[in-house]
Amino acid sequence: MKATFLTAICFLVITSLSSQQNSSAPVKQGFIVYNEIVKLDIKLEGDAAQFAHMLPKERTSSKALYFNDEFALYTRYDDPRQDDAGPEIVETEGMMVQVKMMEPDNKTFTYLKNNKQIEQREFMTRMFLVERKLTVPNWKFTGNNKSIIGYNCMEATCEDKEGKTLTAWFTPEIPIPAGPDTIGNLPGMVLAVDYDNGQRTINAIEIDTNPLDSDILKKPKKGKKVSEQKYKAIVQEKMEEMGAEGGQGGSVQTVIKIGQ
Repeated sequence: MKATFLTAICFLVITSLSSQQNSSAPVKQGFIVYNEIVKLDIKLEGDAAQFAHMLPKERTSSKALYFNDEFALYTRYDDPRQDDAGPEIVETEGMMVQVKMMEPDNKTFTYLKNNKQIEQREFMTRMFLVERKLTVPNWKFTGNNKSIIGYNCMEATCEDKEGKTLTAWFTPEIPIPAGPDTIGNLPGMVLAVDYDNGQRTINAIEIDTNPLDSDILKKPKKGKKVSEQKYKAIVQEKMEEMGAEGGQGGSVQTVIKIGQ
């Protein structure tokens, strides 16, 4: 434990000196493009179960984090380099499976000074503004380090409320305690995240440190204001009405069509 802590301190000092040598001033604002991959486990019942092997095993999407030293906004990113391919179509033995994934317009706005957060979430065509106070995870520094798109990063781990492992790679070269989604409260920007041993991964693929337009970092206003507890209760109630398991809501919506 003591050796790991000393390793973390040494890494931070070395990285800080390297950053000062390579840059005239620390990064205080910009935006980061992330590649997010979520493993899928779509279950089909009845006669449709025979087509389960034709369904996609993961979902890939682009996200962006806009930030300065006071605020951070994590949102969907429409990458101009990627075309909208439309629904994925698989044909076999005279049958066709068409899968269309629609990602809601969710946004996560964080007040970095006081760890408050407002999250715009879409659930069953309804928009909500979920307000919460972020808790500081019990991060543990492993002493491991690596380079991510040219930035020196170190590894930290913790467990979420469900006991699942969360691994984050952050860089002190961007001294902003932010990251994708609700991840943060580390001595540097989080550039990579692994939830539950690869079930969900988020990796930075591009960083732009030019000044942001003044109208970008604004908190979302679309939706009904609710507490996190109230939002979870709404989701749980609606999922039980449909005979499905409860969840966070607001995830990727999937439409599946099977026919000849």
